[in-house]
Amino acid sequence: MAPARWGRLRSAAMLSNAFVPTDGMPSGLRAVAEWNPFSAAIAAARSLFGNAPVPEGPLPLAHPVLTTVLWSLALIALFAPLTARRFAKPE
Repeated sequence: MAPARWGRLRSAAMLSNAFVPTDGMPSGLRAVAEWNPFSAAIAAARSLFGNAPVPEGPLPLAHPVLTTVLWSLALIALFAPLTARRFAKPE
């Protein structure tokens, strides 16, 4: 089970702007990469460390820090109740 999860995580990282800029990607792949949560987190880290200018584009790339916070809150709001329910069940 763990290798399958690692494969999905690695695939999500590959479909982001971590390794290549989204400007050179085909339009369909660019849309996926620009809205990928990894892309927002990577762009936020780059902007906070001052390594790269914030690119123009859709919300996740234009406001990477805000988008990273929103993605984090959304994922917590989704998975915290599911996790609590799962571990609250008596076995």
